[in-house]
Amino acid sequence: MKTPGLPAENHLIDCQSLHGELLDLTTQFVWQTHEPISPEEYKNLALPKTIVCVGLGRGVMDAHYFRRSPGAEVDGPVATREFDGHLFLHCANPPADGPQTPYGADPKLLRVDKHHSLIFEAGRRVEVLRNEKKQDFIQVISSSPMGGGILQDESEHTTAEAPPLPDGWKLRTEPIANRLIVDLPCPTEAWFFADGTSYQGPISTFGAPTP
Repeated sequence: MKTPGLPAENHLIDCQSLHGELLDLTTQFVWQTHEPISPEEYKNLALPKTIVCVGLGRGVMDAHYFRRSPGAEVDGPVATREFDGHLFLHCANPPADGPQTPYGADPKLLRVDKHHSLIFEAGRRVEVLRNEKKQDFIQVISSSPMGGGILQDESEHTTAEAPPLPDGWKLRTEPIANRLIVDLPCPTEAWFFADGTSYQGPISTFGAPTP
């Protein structure tokens, strides 16, 4: 599934399979695998000392792509780099004013600069999280308790039970009648739960929730 005008490298392959991310401690660039990677391959990557693994995850969308790399002025090819025989693309940076720290209680907020678009096919149903400010965040990453993400707690929420929500937050399901492309804002607020589940936005795609 490709988007006209953007090269194949901008589109992650088989996004519902495991993909891994790396962080360059020198530049703060985040790099994501173009193709799926197994936990064993990810764990055993031969990396420069300034590059660290930050976790594995599975997307819930049918496809997704990056319109450009952070810092680029117009949409176009993303920057790519090879690590230990695997192609990675430059997908995100911390915001110009720095990351959101301390991260606080679950769910934890990670603000990132990225130009990220999600594709959902007709007939799907998606989970949407609404916070106490009436802002909506769409689910991007499914539960992956053993993904090793830097904001995860492997000792909690490792079952199929829905994670507890802060006061005033609500989770709902939205049906998708027609093929939908959601362009996440830049910067994006990514809320991560202890099991690796992530909801990102804010978005205005669905408007007021269905009663």
